[in-house]
Amino acid sequence: MIGTYLKERVKHAVRFRHKRGFGVHSPFMFNFILNVIRDRRHTFVYPEGVERQKGIGHRERRFYRLLFRMAVFLKVRSVVCFTQKREMLDLYLQNAGSAGQVEYNCLEAVGNADMVYVGRECRTLLKGRDKELGEMAGGRKQCIVISDIHKNRFNASLWRLLAGKANVRVDMMWYGVLLFDEKLQKGSYHVML
Repeated sequence: MIGTYLKERVKHAVRFRHKRGFGVHSPFMFNFILNVIRDRRHTFVYPEGVERQKGIGHRERRFYRLLFRMAVFLKVRSVVCFTQKREMLDLYLQNAGSAGQVEYNCLEAVGNADMVYVGRECRTLLKGRDKELGEMAGGRKQCIVISDIHKNRFNASLWRLLAGKANVRVDMMWYGVLLFDEKLQKGSYHVML
């Protein structure tokens, strides 16, 4: 697994040219990469009470802000998260405007969710029902965010399974974003967060 991880790390470092929008031909993805993932314009206003909270690391805060920006930009109404760390994530997603319904560790809700987040500890939360997640996800217009797509064996296999069905794949080395929407131009992008 370590050899595979290092191979993916080197491959990602060579390919992350999409960071500034180079080589991106889709106007939607150009806007998504520069103004949502990279947040170049700083147009998003994060929940003030959550931003002042102590006990959250810099990397986690950046990732929660990314999920917040994606939820606002894609106008998601329902989110399903497979994670054990739900307090801070819940505060960010509840304040994302249209994201009204946030459910945790509920496999049955994946089919109706606009956005699905798969955390590092997803394997223990699913307890052997991982094939069901792969079958239920991506059946409609949906955004799926997966953590540790190259380091965690379970998440890597889920990434490979769903990436084949997705219209758009965004590999950010630590996280992966899959967009399922027939209106989007097919593409695979490598971006550094």
